[in-house]
Amino acid sequence: MQWFVMEVCPRSHPLMLVPPMTGFADLREFGAPKAIGYSLIDSRNGDEKLIFPREPFSTAGKATLEKLLVNPKWGLELNNEIVQNSIAFFNATDSRLKHADLATKTDVELGNIYEELADYQRRSHLPGLVLVVMEFDHQLLTHYLMDHLQSVIRAKNLPFRASEAFSILTTPLEDSYAQKEEMSLLKIATGVKDARVRKLFEIQDLEMLSTRLQKMDPALSQELDAHVESYCWLPYMYEGPAWDRRYFLQVLQGLLKADVDALLQSAQSRHARTQEQQKQLLSRLQLDEKHTQLLLVAQGMVFTKGFRKDALYPFFWRLEPFLKEVAKRLGLSLKQVRRLMPSEIPAALRKQAVVDADELNARFEHYVQYIHEGTREFFSGSEADTFMERIELETHDASTEVRELSGECACPGVVRGIARLIESPSDMAKMQTGDILIAHATNPDIVPAMKMAGAIVTDMGGITCHAAIVSRELKIPCVIGTKVATAVLKDGDAVEVDANHGKVTKIG
Repeated sequence: MQWFVMEVCPRSHPLMLVPPMTGFADLREFGAPKAIGYSLIDSRNGDEKLIFPREPFSTAGKATLEKLLVNPKWGLELNNEIVQNSIAFFNATDSRLKHADLATKTDVELGNIYEELADYQRRSHLPGLVLVVMEFDHQLLTHYLMDHLQSVIRAKNLPFRASEAFSILTTPLEDSYAQKEEMSLLKIATGVKDARVRKLFEIQDLEMLSTRLQKMDPALSQELDAHVESYCWLPYMYEGPAWDRRYFLQVLQGLLKADVDALLQSAQSRHARTQEQQKQLLSRLQLDEKHTQLLLVAQGMVFTKGFRKDALYPFFWRLEPFLKEVAKRLGLSLKQVRRLMPSEIPAALRKQAVVDADELNARFEHYVQYIHEGTREFFSGSEADTFMERIELETHDASTEVRELSGECACPGVVRGIARLIESPSDMAKMQTGDILIAHATNPDIVPAMKMAGAIVTDMGGITCHAAIVSRELKIPCVIGTKVATAVLKDGDAVEVDANHGKVTKIG
């Protein structure tokens, strides 16, 4: 079989990816009409590739689309289930870990806590993968809806593009946690009225600023601490780090130099503006009930992809002290504990399994989990190397002579700029405002660079990928799913991004 890389998760570990990838092979318990039958994790030095066989994945995606086209309400109900399960996961994480005195728990109690939360993790994440199968292969639902919108626009001779309509109509009307954080910090900034306190924020030494703020305005300092507690986990992903008080002080410094009242008003009205745009578009398009519901399903997919990730990040942030306690009891490092399989943590704590530190170290270097027709195989070290030699991965033409790339429009617009390859936070220093951010796939820890970008281009993606979600929030032109942008383009290339038509062109 020929396999393809669906996604790459940087700085991840088995506690994150083994549960969803084990379930991904057969999602029928969550309503999927057909099982893929196979899934593969190829993890090297903490970066994990999610790999699937092309034909079974495509077949499952087509079956899912067919089921959705027959019954769009199924998709609406599934999105609602994901939200409810994710809310339950949020609450369970706080309930079990926020104030837990882990040192007083017995080994068995710790094992029980992890098993319970791992079940919440599974039920929050797996239902969301059912609809994702349609999008991460050939963007089946996106193409179906774009084609339908295009035909309606042409028939009615309407003065806008299908890509513009699709982007607006699939934009969620609920705040993501990133948007909630922005709103919260803007409200804090608008409350800083005292001229002496505002002057305090001119201090560049953040430690000194923090200390003096506590003394001069204890109420504001406490409000900031509450904000840190509520939102510091946003960039944590699976291994951290989280944002700290210094980070938010630095952001506040920037906000207090701007017109924060205008920024807050704009943030507060963004959903009302989008809702009005959607209302006007739907009035002009006059879509039938089926296609209106399908667009709502797509809109829900965009929201739930972000929402279930938002449930994962605080879980892994709050799990870090738990894992450190487990590491201490098992005589391991935190890095080694993160290489345990989810089932091995409670088993080791209950003395039902012996932990081999050398095996965990080998897993960090390279491990493979292979699921096929209900059977799980696991390989580490040289055995993982040997196994992957048998896997035939798709390749794409990445010739530097290629002048034009094609992908999918995630957010419309046309921009010219200088390409910058940004794959990790260490790359962000080269990013200048207006540059074109090029990435294999984006993730939360490079959001500061995304905010500077004139446009975003990725190798991978669908309407629910991180780049698509964030570009819509920021209203930045974005082309996803080019396959080879990071291989064809290099730092300093002058490019034009025509997201309206999903094109990226070298210029000059």
